[in-house]
Amino acid sequence: MYFSYYELTETHKNAIRAIRKIKYFVARRKFQQARKPYDVRDVIEQYSQGHLNMMVRIKELQRRLDQTLGKPGQYQTHNRKGHSMTIGSRLCRVEMQVVPCLFCYFD
Repeated sequence: MYFSYYELTETHKNAIRAIRKIKYFVARRKFQQARKPYDVRDVIEQYSQGHLNMMVRIKELQRRLDQTLGKPGQYQTHNRKGHSMTIGSRLCRVEMQVVPCLFCYFD
């Protein structure tokens, strides 16, 4: 619901002015805080925190890759009892079974 400027009472106009002044002072304070020079300790702390977060993400990605593809060298062993059940090793096993059969049909 919109009103014309002339339809508002003086109380409404004063309330709008007060709200706009509050918004202005908040924006000015945020701007002044943004202009302050950085404290070196804060920068180093933020950098180390970001580095730690990055390392955690890399470790999680590595864990998920190992879970999906298997650890390097794990799928190369031909031990049937302890064979790996990762997607990569299953795909490799299926390819080994399919490829020799394809050549049999072309002889």
